[in-house]
Amino acid sequence: MLPLAKKKFSDIAIGQQIGHSPFFKLTSGGDTHSLSGNSLSLLEFSDADSKFCYVEKVGQIDSQNYSEKLKGRFESVKSWQENEPFHKVVTGDEKQIEAFFQNGAVCFFPSSRHERPHWLNLSAVGDQPIFGNDRRMSGVLGKPLIVERAAEDNRQWLMDVFLDSLVDGDFVIGPITPEGRQFHWQAKSNIQDKWWFKAGRQNIERLIRAILEDEKTELILNYRNAVHGRVSIRLGNGVIIPSLNHLSAGQALLFNLFATIIRYADRTDLQKSINLSEIKGIVLIDEIDAHLHTDLQYEVLPKLVKLFPKVQFIITSHAPLFLLGMEREFGSNGIQILEMPTGKKISTERFEEFLKSFEYYCQTQIFENSVEEQVLRASKPLVLTEGWTDVTYLKTALELLGHSDLLEQLEIDEVGKSGREGSKGGGHTNLDAARKFLENNQSRFPRRVLLLYDCDTGKKAEDVGSLLSRCIPQNSDNTKVIKGIENLLPSELFEDRFYQKRNKPTDYGGENIISEFSKNQFCEWVCMQRRNRNDFLQFEVLVVPILQEFLSPKVCKVDDEPS
Repeated sequence: MLPLAKKKFSDIAIGQQIGHSPFFKLTSGGDTHSLSGNSLSLLEFSDADSKFCYVEKVGQIDSQNYSEKLKGRFESVKSWQENEPFHKVVTGDEKQIEAFFQNGAVCFFPSSRHERPHWLNLSAVGDQPIFGNDRRMSGVLGKPLIVERAAEDNRQWLMDVFLDSLVDGDFVIGPITPEGRQFHWQAKSNIQDKWWFKAGRQNIERLIRAILEDEKTELILNYRNAVHGRVSIRLGNGVIIPSLNHLSAGQALLFNLFATIIRYADRTDLQKSINLSEIKGIVLIDEIDAHLHTDLQYEVLPKLVKLFPKVQFIITSHAPLFLLGMEREFGSNGIQILEMPTGKKISTERFEEFLKSFEYYCQTQIFENSVEEQVLRASKPLVLTEGWTDVTYLKTALELLGHSDLLEQLEIDEVGKSGREGSKGGGHTNLDAARKFLENNQSRFPRRVLLLYDCDTGKKAEDVGSLLSRCIPQNSDNTKVIKGIENLLPSELFEDRFYQKRNKPTDYGGENIISEFSKNQFCEWVCMQRRNRNDFLQFEVLVVPILQEFLSPKVCKVDDEPS
């Protein structure tokens, strides 16, 4: 982004004003990690109106090797010299580049970002910003692309937002009536404009409410002699936070990050602070989880990102909770997760940090105590499934198919726990963790346990002492739903009413329709309302034999010991 901005603006890097335009990123052979000693970076920024390209080459690379692969894109690749060791070039219409940076929110929040706490004595530390000036001059962007801290600028901007929303006028003295002297407010401002500007102020309060998780929070304008500044925060319970400086480090970082996006966008168009959905731009955030506790990562941050549907967020993170929160807010198709440095697309549960965190979690006493409690609380053989819907389907199938004997002999449960907020600790990964724990502690658990996996996991049958692992075979007759225990049901049951459709805008003004299956609603209809025996015939063929095998006494053949 910086090389693009430097084509039109003189305040992007230190020294530009005196004719010196240093590279922001230094390139050398030491930056390559492959044995070849070469690297090639190709970046394209595009929307419906414009397209800009950045090409960077290190080492000896033959451009002819890429001509066919690029299919007409990145034309500047053809321009580098064969023996040229380093090559950097930016292409794009300069007027479009200028409009792109001036009218949108384009910025990079590095991992070194921080906001100074209210208790810090600034005279005791050296604290000079890297960039910064707000002059309105030709060729000056006035919006630093690298934002390490923004609280001071945002406080000043917030005062402008307040001033814009205030109605100017006078009290007009009216005639004396039996009720006393009458006064009327006569506005001097355009009330319609002030109403719109108040909506901009309310958008700032939306950020604060989300971050503090209090829907009744509001900003208060103090008098000019207020000890802690002009703006304070009143919570829903009446408690006053003296100023924005008194937020926690994580709260301050989140507020200033998203307030900066609004401030950058409304610099040339005040309507942008009123309609957040119209803000366009590219925002890079390194180590988004820095200074954020788990609730801010999982609950708050995804909701803040969702306020800006036309901004492209490129975020790095080691926090699995943040990714899980994003998937919950946007759906699995609403985000793209790339594993670096390979660039491979992965799911949240394939995220390396998620797997590590999950492994550590599974080693905790809490998880082991939960599994131990399930195994020890009864004497019947236990069937553990991936979730509560699996339990519901199995019990309903056995009841309708006439297998009351199996229901009486078995306890069927999920590996996690279900409550008002949904299921927690379910899925095949938790069955894996339970299996590992039970395998290592067999002497403590005389009770027999069957771990029953869904067909899509592809688990192999395993017997380790009193612990059995089985995978439900796939029902080939159901070609519509090919995963989960729902695969055992007839395909005609999966009616359109059980699929929630939502529109996802594309980069070129179109829409993709995403259809998400209402798993819980469907289960309740099949098992509690419809309750048709014929729906469960595949359970008779594919599941009942597994349960009968689990209950049958094992015949163990022991070789005679040598004499």
